[in-house]
Amino acid sequence: MAAMKKVQIIVALYMVIAMAVVFAGCAPQAPVVQEPEIETEDAVAAEEPVAEEGPKQGGTMQIYIHEPVSLDPPNCYESEGIQVIRQVWDGLFEYDPETLETKPALVEDYDISDDGLVYTFYLRKGVNFHNGRELVADDFVYAWTRAADKETASYLAYHLAPIVGYEALQQGTADTFEGVVAIDDYTLQVTLQYPFADFINTLGHVVFYPVAREDIEEHGEQYAQNINGVGPFQFVEWVHNQYIVLERNEDYWRENAYLDGVKYVIMADENTAFLEFQAGNLDFAQVPVGQVNATLADPEFGDHVIIKPTMMLYFYVMNINQPPFRDNVKLRQAIAHMIDKQNICEVVGEGVPSPATGFVPPGVPGFQENASGVTYDPQRAAQLLEEAGYPQGEGLPTLKLGYNIGASHEIIAEAVQADAAELGVNIEVEGYEWGTMLEKGQRGEINFYRLGWQAAYPTMDYFLYPLFHSESPDNFAGYNNPEVDQLLEEARSTLDREARIAKYREIEKMVLNDHVFALIYFYGSRRIVQPYVRGFVLDSMEHYDLRNVWLDK
Repeated sequence: MAAMKKVQIIVALYMVIAMAVVFAGCAPQAPVVQEPEIETEDAVAAEEPVAEEGPKQGGTMQIYIHEPVSLDPPNCYESEGIQVIRQVWDGLFEYDPETLETKPALVEDYDISDDGLVYTFYLRKGVNFHNGRELVADDFVYAWTRAADKETASYLAYHLAPIVGYEALQQGTADTFEGVVAIDDYTLQVTLQYPFADFINTLGHVVFYPVAREDIEEHGEQYAQNINGVGPFQFVEWVHNQYIVLERNEDYWRENAYLDGVKYVIMADENTAFLEFQAGNLDFAQVPVGQVNATLADPEFGDHVIIKPTMMLYFYVMNINQPPFRDNVKLRQAIAHMIDKQNICEVVGEGVPSPATGFVPPGVPGFQENASGVTYDPQRAAQLLEEAGYPQGEGLPTLKLGYNIGASHEIIAEAVQADAAELGVNIEVEGYEWGTMLEKGQRGEINFYRLGWQAAYPTMDYFLYPLFHSESPDNFAGYNNPEVDQLLEEARSTLDREARIAKYREIEKMVLNDHVFALIYFYGSRRIVQPYVRGFVLDSMEHYDLRNVWLDK
């Protein structure tokens, strides 16, 4: 009860501050391989009043985001930049917003060899880059080679690891991608090192987007300021920490978008953005922590709040290669048991998220109920602390818990801080800008910090291989288990769906037993759109496609 009271006090104070700001400020095997077992509510559009007329062309949609790390597809590894470039590019494949099935986009058709190793993709003709030049198969060869090559390697390059020739590029012993070949302008052939059952599902990921060689040769390191895609909107301008502007692509291979353009308004704080939304200056934003229920009850905006489960995990990384977490699974386990996740979800999160019970969220085929078995248990946590060598926290140095500022993560960090204090564990919370925190975490400069992991494609592999394979750059905790590496590789090449899921479930259990993350919750969306926004659909991966959106005003 004490932890509950402390969190309630934190939230109450936060609400007082938020309200003060409100009053003072008023002047991110064949044609379809994916077989998701997903309920029908996976794509949710805000409830809309009936429009008197059909879709209207025109207007600019204004969307709140944080400052992206990059807009160069293979270097765009976080949610904010991905929101933008998914409007500027199309991939070989895309995901149905309702079923999340993988379906062809830039591919008209494709073949898979009997051994599951050779994929032949037949590209659509007449697809142009925004500069007017036609997209050809060699653009994929160039883009994928650039992403994997040692000299220009992308942070996301490991998604290309199943392809023949990947290691040679990574090691710098080759400058061509052996397994990626343009047979002709409209035929791309890809050869894998091993059968990878989910390969087609990965091809909607941004790292596989085509990038034109001439653009990189012209702009070099400035390419992120001059991106040139093939999607429904084309890039105009990025003024750092202020805005990104896109305009409708009038030469799009599908029907043109209704919107004249999109303006991504960059703000560091979601509370400020919400005030701008309420003032009518933003069309899509996030409802801040502590204001969900009040917004749902608002007669003007309540019907336009998007609350739904999403395929996203909120957790705290514990770098197991650094003290005090190194070689001390008991300490890591104690931290997992000392956090009152239910309290955070119900009080701080207002019931929007749900306590995380594993790495793989509900909705992903293969999700298993209560995979971790970890519950809030202060007595068990105290016992584990003693077994870890820190009875009642004695001798344990102050843990510095990092979070990214501007999205209410400090409230959750302070709730965890209060839970830990009851057991004698001292936590000091530290806020960083989003990009700074990611860089520090990747370099090992902080060893206990908040992250979220959002599905880029809806598979168990995406929640296990990138996070826990020893050679993955997204292995934030520094986890290295040769048995897990081997099982991950075996699971990838297991073509039978049920057998593959069984392997991934076994892997999930194994890693959970090592307690490399302190799991907090599975996200729920708390987004909001203006009443006049039509055709907006947010899927369970928090992806949206602005092609069919229009403004009824």
